[in-house]
Amino acid sequence: MNIGKSIRQIRIENNMSQEDFAEIFFVTRQTVSNWENSKSYPDLNTIVKISDRFGVSLDRLLREDAEMVNEISEKTAVGIKWSRFKRTVFIVISVIIICLLITLSVYGIIWVSRKNSLEKNFSQNIYSLGFSESSERYYILRKNNITYVLPHQEMPSFWDFSTDFHAKFLDCSYQENEYTFSVRFSDSENCSLMVTDGNGEDYYGNIDGSGLPENIRNEYNPEMIEKIIRDGRNIYNRVY
Repeated sequence: MNIGKSIRQIRIENNMSQEDFAEIFFVTRQTVSNWENSKSYPDLNTIVKISDRFGVSLDRLLREDAEMVNEISEKTAVGIKWSRFKRTVFIVISVIIICLLITLSVYGIIWVSRKNSLEKNFSQNIYSLGFSESSERYYILRKNNITYVLPHQEMPSFWDFSTDFHAKFLDCSYQENEYTFSVRFSDSENCSLMVTDGNGEDYYGNIDGSGLPENIRNEYNPEMIEKIIRDGRNIYNRVY
């Protein structure tokens, strides 16, 4: 006897209609009809409830219904695999989240330490060097006819994932006769030099450790340019 016939026999033995039986187990009459006609099966939890409600052993309900037993076994196996999959996914996601939290915590400590160090060093040195802040939030120092300009600096936000100032530069300039000499440092070693006269740009080029180009040395005042580069490099290294 399959489980559908067993359910039908139990219902009849207890003088119950399909509606009465369905109401007990919170299903529809059609569902009970499908069970009895083997169009579908109750789940394992419902089978246990039927067994308990009517005092019928699970052995009686399931023994002769191999198809039902196989279906329950398959569903149980699928359920176990799904549970294992969900547990594995949960563990993997948890590990990823924990690693991210640890990484963010370590980065946060480094970022705060770096921020305090950079901003403190910048602030202390610009004032010890004699820079004053302009209304445009630039820092300006005029010394020996040379003007040095530094931008306002502060660390990028935490979520920029940067541990240094974004735009680190120092501009140096002086004027001699009709020429204006402008030097920009964007790192501690190299700089760019631009020479202009009243008619516009006359020279532009990069200056590295090899010294001034021959045409600059011959045409302009190399001692003054070298002084700007030397003093500018010292200032850049101190504030940055």
